[in-house]
Amino acid sequence: MYGGTSIWQDIRHQYEYGGSHIKLIIINVAVFIVTNILLLFGDFLMKANYGTQVLLYFQPVADLKALILKPWSLFTYMFMHSGFFHLLFNMLFLYWFGNVLKEFIGNARTIPIYIYGGLAGAFAFILCFNIFPAFYSELSRPMLGASAGVMAVVLAAATLVPNYKFFLLLIGPVSIKWIAFFYVLMDIVQMRGGNAGGHIAHLGGALTGYLFISQLQKGNDWAKPFYYLQDAIENWRKPSPKIKMTYKKDEKVKAGNVSGKSKMQEQPRSPSKQEQLDTILDKISRSGYDSLNQEEKAFLFKVSQED
Repeated sequence: MYGGTSIWQDIRHQYEYGGSHIKLIIINVAVFIVTNILLLFGDFLMKANYGTQVLLYFQPVADLKALILKPWSLFTYMFMHSGFFHLLFNMLFLYWFGNVLKEFIGNARTIPIYIYGGLAGAFAFILCFNIFPAFYSELSRPMLGASAGVMAVVLAAATLVPNYKFFLLLIGPVSIKWIAFFYVLMDIVQMRGGNAGGHIAHLGGALTGYLFISQLQKGNDWAKPFYYLQDAIENWRKPSPKIKMTYKKDEKVKAGNVSGKSKMQEQPRSPSKQEQLDTILDKISRSGYDSLNQEEKAFLFKVSQED
């Protein structure tokens, strides 16, 4: 069905059709590369603090007076990482558990869960650091990482299908509810260590993922604002479809035809095979494969058999 001719085309194809969790992974990796180039640039100038100081504008702190000067950091921090392994493990978990969400509830809700989890993690971090005296001396400590958003995805998947199993190396099949429980427990136990703020943020994200699916099961979809935003963006990006106009030559006026006017017909252009395929893939992306009707499934199967 698809054969990219370059790495860039492969990445673009995955971004468009791989699923919402793949979009998030690509964005996180891209931000990681850009931030490290910035830090490297500072090293070359022998100004190590240059890159670090710039990046601090995109990382929130618990100090409300400092935070109010960079409110965007509540959003941008959830796409930044402190090192390769920090990025790697977050993206692996996002991929594994994001696939579960894609399989059972489609693509439309993964990004909202991730963003809600990231925001909840930031608010939990700020709230705890301003309430508990043990953290007063660390109000200026910045936070970064996708962990809160990823934990929201993990708990959402575990709440949705708790008995779904992953095959773990040297262990075998394990229900994802136990994997989620283990990581929540580890965050609680390790909170007394040196990264208390990070673990608090993880727990805020985890709670958000659980609540999101619990509300969805009751018929309350917290992702609705994102649907409206996505539709608005798509309508802005796509130009209005052009109507192909065809004109018939003047015909001889037969007896009884007193109008004597030439006929004009508007004939809408039939969608091309690629346009039909894009529409079906977009439907799968938003609602899953099962949302397709028989005609759409047959068309998709036919296209997949073509060279």
